[in-house]
Formats: sequence, C-alpha cells, structure tokens
Amino acid sequence: MSFYKFGKKDILRNRIKAYPNNTFFVYSGSVYYNNRNYITGAYVNNVGHVDTGFLSLYELNIDRRFSDHTYEPNADTGVKAKIFPFITKDSSLNSFGTVSTTNFNQFAYGHVMTGTYPMSASIIRSGSEEDEPRARITALQNTLNYYKTLSPHYAYSSSVVPGCEKASQALSLISIPSIFYGSSMRKNSVKLNFYLSGTLVASCEDLYRNGELIQTSGTAYAQSKGSGSVAGVVLYNEGFVILTGSWPLTEETLDFGAASNKQGTWFDFAVGANDGADMVQPSASFSLSFQGTNYIDTITMFADAPLGELNFSPNPTYTEHTGTFIGSATTSGSAGYFENNRRQLKNTISSSFYNYDAEFKRQTFISKIGIYDENKNLIAVANLSKPVKKLEDRDFTFKLKLDI
Repeated sequence: MSFYKFGKKDILRNRIKAYPNNTFFVYSGSVYYNNRNYITGAYVNNVGHVDTGFLSLYELNIDRRFSDHTYEPNADTGVKAKIFPFITKDSSLNSFGTVSTTNFNQFAYGHVMTGTYPMSASIIRSGSEEDEPRARITALQNTLNYYKTLSPHYAYSSSVVPGCEKASQALSLISIPSIFYGSSMRKNSVKLNFYLSGTLVASCEDLYRNGELIQTSGTAYAQSKGSGSVAGVVLYNEGFVILTGSWPLTEETLDFGAASNKQGTWFDFAVGANDGADMVQPSASFSLSFQGTNYIDTITMFADAPLGELNFSPNPTYTEHTGTFIGSATTSGSAGYFENNRRQLKNTISSSFYNYDAEFKRQTFISKIGIYDENKNLIAVANLSKPVKKLEDRDFTFKLKLDI
C-alpha cells in the first residue's frame, strides 16, 4: 500500500452559506411545516412519531412500533423496540437535566434512569392581554433595548412610538426554535399572511432589513386601517416575532375562543400555533415564511496518483496462476515470512485481434481512496462510482470534498 502526504496546496477549507426556506401554516389549531403531513410507514401510521409542524431531533425511532417496547433496564428484561437515552447512577452523579435533585436521590446506585425519544420542536404562540403576566416578554427586555438602534419599535418602553409599552400593551410572541433557522433568520425574508376563509386579508414583511414588520398588502378595508404601519418586530438572531399591530384587519368579528368576539388584528396572528386555541370561526388561517442561515464548513482535498506509481496491486488476481514460475504465493518459517518474487504478473491488457496477446503493460484500477491521519489511522474512504484505469504513463488528481 502506498501512502502520499497532502501538500500545502492540496487542502482547501471553505465555508458555504445557505438560506433554507421555511414555511409554517396554522389552521384549525394545527401547525404544518413546509406543507408536510404524516408519512405512513410499514409498521406505524406516523413514521416520525411527531405531530405535523414539528421536527424530530436526529430523526430517531423512525417507523418503530412503540407498543412492542417492553424493556426494563434495571431488570435487563423485555424487548428493546425503540431507541432511548439512559444514565446509570454512579459516583459521578450524572443525571438528566429534567430530573430534580429530590427525584435523583430516590434512585439507588446502579439504577438506570431513562428518557424518551424523539425530541421535537415547533413554533409556539403566546399572547398576553393587558392585565395578564408576560414573563417571556420581560425576559427579552434587555435584548429588545439592544436593538433600539435599528428601530424605535424594538424599545421595551418608548415615548417616540405611541403606545410602545411592551410591559402592558396587547401583543403576541411567536417563538421559533433554532433548529429551523440555524444561525439566524435571514433579513428581508420574513413574511406573514393573514387569511379568512381562504382569502388573503393582509400581509406584512420586513422590507427594510431592520426588523420592522410593515403591512404591505391586503384587502381595501385592511389597507385603509394599517397600510405601511409597523405590525411588529423580528429578533433575527434569537428567533422571535413580536406582533403589536392592534388595528382591525377584518370587517366582521371573529370567534377566537375568548369571552366575546372581536375583529381580527395582527395581535391575533397564528392563533392555534401550539397555544391551546382551537379553530377560529369563521375559518381563519395564517402562514409564516422566512429563510434561515446555515454555515456549512467544507474541506476539499486533492489526491494525486503520480506517473509511474500505483501500478501494483495486492489482489491475488494480479499474478498468474499458471506459467513457468508457479509456486505458493508466500513462504513462512522460522526464518521469516517471504513472498514469492518469481511469480509472473498477469497481463490484463486486452487485444483487438483474435488469439493474440497484447504487449505486457502494468495497469491497475483505482476504486477507493483512503484518508489517514498522522498516525496512519484510516479516518475516511472515498469510493469512486467507476474504477479508473491507471497505467504507468498516466497521472490523475482526485478531488475529494467533505462537509465537516
């Protein structure tokens, strides 16, 4: 086996910046992510074991029948039908973050604590009326004030923007987990649509890349009330959308499950997104779309196959099995282990003429390239889709690309 060391110019490191599209559609108390519905498998009706609108972390337990799982970890009996996390209590005192100190002390040393998969995430809407506590908004106070330089509408409290008192004004908060957007939400990509019985009522977008969600289109009634007005702000890096638009968007009143019906506003956007609310009457639906920002580090390696080299193969078919110098391929004894150096190499050069042997040439076929670390430990293998013929008068450079 031949080893070659990469030169300084043989390894290139790059970073790819990607903007994946994300769309959430909220209707009748359900959330749909990128128009995905349940996928039926061979054993269960929902192969991911998560509701629509949710993403499964690592996509574990795909198409597994949970009812078959009867395993008891402490007794080490039963059937393991699903993947699950576990920690054995020992002197390290390691535990799950969801296990309280009181519950942890109830376990004896050697007992096994288990969790459940899959872990999933989706958007969550939380609304706060004027007289209700708003702990989540309060927790974002410093973050909101940090972005005041982009727009005064970020301010937790401001005299510049009329009614900007996030400690008391009616607003709603949409939380977007980072698994959907990666490093941050892309500026100028957030768009909200408010539908009533399938008809678009109003839209708002972050037109100026400063986080302001501005109403850009809609029905004549909705535009007469709030065209060009700021309906809320976006926290791109933190994954939050705060909606404060209180002007009416619908002429008719809607039943949002509250004590009394009222006209729809941007504050009511995404009602039913994992907030416990049911279907809005008459039928209302909402869509939230944006692009995430993902950084993918890649490494590109150029592997050379030089002239006059890599023309020998340890494959047994590389040597003749008949001929003048026949014998065992190897000899071993007390003196050592020896290969038979008088065995002939097989001529694999084909001829176009019948019953004629072409002139002997050394040739091999490269089908795999191994990548080794400094200690010659195999860390990666590149498989070629088709073996490449290597003659002594040929040289090749293979371009290998790996996401890291």
